[in-house]
Amino acid sequence: MDPYKYLKIRFNPDGSLCRYGEAPLLPAAPAGEPVAIEDDQGARRIAVHSNDVPLNDATGTGLRLFVPSGSGGHHDRLPLIVYFHGGGYVLFRAASEPFHNTCTALAAAAPAAVASVDYRLAPEHRLPAAFEDAADAVLWARPHAAAGRPVFVMGSHNGASIAFRAALAAADAGVELRGVILNQPHLGGAARSPAEAASVDDRVLPLPANDLLWELALPVGADRDHEYCNPESMVTRVGAARLRRLPPCLVLGRRKDPPRDRTRTLVNALRKAGVAVEARLDGAGYHAMELFKANYAAEFTAQVADFVRRHSSADTDTDTGASAGDVVGMSKL
Repeated sequence: MDPYKYLKIRFNPDGSLCRYGEAPLLPAAPAGEPVAIEDDQGARRIAVHSNDVPLNDATGTGLRLFVPSGSGGHHDRLPLIVYFHGGGYVLFRAASEPFHNTCTALAAAAPAAVASVDYRLAPEHRLPAAFEDAADAVLWARPHAAAGRPVFVMGSHNGASIAFRAALAAADAGVELRGVILNQPHLGGAARSPAEAASVDDRVLPLPANDLLWELALPVGADRDHEYCNPESMVTRVGAARLRRLPPCLVLGRRKDPPRDRTRTLVNALRKAGVAVEARLDGAGYHAMELFKANYAAEFTAQVADFVRRHSSADTDTDTGASAGDVVGMSKL
């Protein structure tokens, strides 16, 4: 297969990428968009407001903020989820339809304020650019954590690896996180794992496309054993003492996801370092199925919402956290 054709990318004369097959970019919805949810209060609809704000003017990064209206009785103190979208470091934006919709659903279901980071993409901005943007996002969230709001970092696919780096940056900067959510981390290595070797014709992440994404994302001259890709190299470089400072982690995986062997390596390393890890690695289906199928999306949203609620519970009855209106004010909704 031609991985460029599969990913719908080609190089421009200046070395940048033309991304000609991406999902539509959705506008923010300051007036709110309705989301149907069903929880212990029954079936209802919640309006989720969104708006775009700058993160770092020097790098051109930003945030799309999602805030639910009517958070429902005792949930009047909203946690904050700092979210990193997927796309192999090369594709998609915070405004891309699948990830905009994911954040809208999460904001309504948790309920929570969600700050989706529009980080820089490779190969125009190779790693560690996205990790640097993650550190900026953590500093943006610092006042919320300092005010007592439960703050989480979360990512899907390669965004999970960015969220992992964001959690380390938070620990280094003294920003208290309540939890880390890693959904199907996009990891790799030079030697093929059994799952990777069997993924040549994978229906979502075929091996040639996977290899190309890493080739475009990693620093020039680096191979897939680089610490930005290989979890064994990563945890060795980070060290057990630094890993031990991470908050509880929820790690989600799927039985037919090509990076699944690498995810288990990461989970084992975190547990060995003493991190509290909830690992649910046997989800049905292929890579990123929650973006394509409504039933997988509902299961995924429920898992994340449950984790956020449980690890926010210590603050739900206090007066120290900022209210939903505070995030709305920051987003200029």
